[in-house]
Amino acid sequence: MRRSIILFAAFFLAGCGGAEKAAAPAPSSPSPAAGVSWMDGFCGSLLDFAKIGEFTMPDFEQGDVVSARKVMDEAFGVFAPGFDNAVTGLGKLGQAPSAEAEATRKGIVDALTPIRDEVLAAKAALDAAPKDDKQAVVAAAASFRQIGSRMNDLPDPFQQLETNVSLKTLAAQAPNCGKLPS
Repeated sequence: MRRSIILFAAFFLAGCGGAEKAAAPAPSSPSPAAGVSWMDGFCGSLLDFAKIGEFTMPDFEQGDVVSARKVMDEAFGVFAPGFDNAVTGLGKLGQAPSAEAEATRKGIVDALTPIRDEVLAAKAALDAAPKDDKQAVVAAAASFRQIGSRMNDLPDPFQQLETNVSLKTLAAQAPNCGKLPS
């Protein structure tokens, strides 16, 4: 599962980081500075989400509830802010520089919101349980597996950033896009 989550995150974020310079944005777009600012906010909303791709699930002893709990707490400590900041940040962006940018933003928010809700619910349930509650740890691990499976089933929401010249150009100029893994 660790590999599938890493592959998902790398695949998911591939379109935003390291974009090549291309032609100028279409004349119908808002000002180039406004477009770059929007794209910077877009990529900035995904910085914590990118950490999901860097996360490696630590090993723990089978049957060791304390160790397993620590691992689950650590995992949800990466996944919860990753998903929540992505959905919240993308939801707060102002007017997109183009219809394609807005469709990309909306598609990502629509895809991540139900998974974010699952992550936050599973984390809240685990946080509310006593530290040595084996059933809570087992339930959290089951939720985590389901979340990983749902992540792997997501379509590539960044296809527009790879194929739309104006969005690719904006990403190349936005500092936060350069902070994302390529």
